[in-house]
Amino acid sequence: MWDRIGRLRTAVITGGSSGIGLATARLLARRGGWRIVLAARDQARLDEAADELGAIAVRCDVTSDADVRELARRAVDEGGCDLLVHSAGVPSRHNVLDATADDWRSALEINYIGCVRVLSELWPQVLERKGRIAAVCSVAGTVALVPAAPYSASKHAALSFVRAFGADARRHGVTVTAVNPGPVPTPGFPQGQLLKMPGGRFLTVSPERCAARLLKATDRGLPEVYVPHFWRVGAAFQSLLPGLTSRCAEIAWSYDETAPVGARGEQPT
Repeated sequence: MWDRIGRLRTAVITGGSSGIGLATARLLARRGGWRIVLAARDQARLDEAADELGAIAVRCDVTSDADVRELARRAVDEGGCDLLVHSAGVPSRHNVLDATADDWRSALEINYIGCVRVLSELWPQVLERKGRIAAVCSVAGTVALVPAAPYSASKHAALSFVRAFGADARRHGVTVTAVNPGPVPTPGFPQGQLLKMPGGRFLTVSPERCAARLLKATDRGLPEVYVPHFWRVGAAFQSLLPGLTSRCAEIAWSYDETAPVGARGEQPT
């Protein structure tokens, strides 16, 4: 694999205090040979995760230019970024007709502009080392998602950016992998309605499984991966049968009204 080169390498992981980001950090720690820089907004959870893994904790709000610049500086201090895994994001569960301009703006600033900000700021380091980048987008970025419209729109934008970024980066010897997971049950996004459906649990994916696929795809230098594979069909159906696909997505992704109030807010990772 590309990371087996006999020297310690540095991985920078945003959204590293929970979910896919933390699961990816744990897998890298088990591989060995990696110095891990974890970034997230929640200082307490970030410190806990860093202590567990012996990683470097950098509090970083991806909506802040200064925070992202500081993250890049800390990466240089740790030898420079060989692998960037960007997984920071928020769910933004607002129905398309109920969402306010602020709801749309917030989702775009975190899930889309945050991705642009992180990849652009860390790019010189990854380029210098001919490293690799993995950006967690979403299946929601390939379909119209009525119950979480700002989230879906922001992930559409992020996926478009990552695809374009990767196409140009490949000319410079750097591979960029867009990772599109299906629904990932977390405290902030419990997927209650989907899990109640017959066979619904087969449509979800755990953070650990997603992290394993992310690293496998990155090792192979793939430009894009869906987790599980069958979610690629949803993207195809959106083009072929847009009305039916949108309706099915609306039913499946209706958020759980019984979830704790705090879990229905925007909880960045």
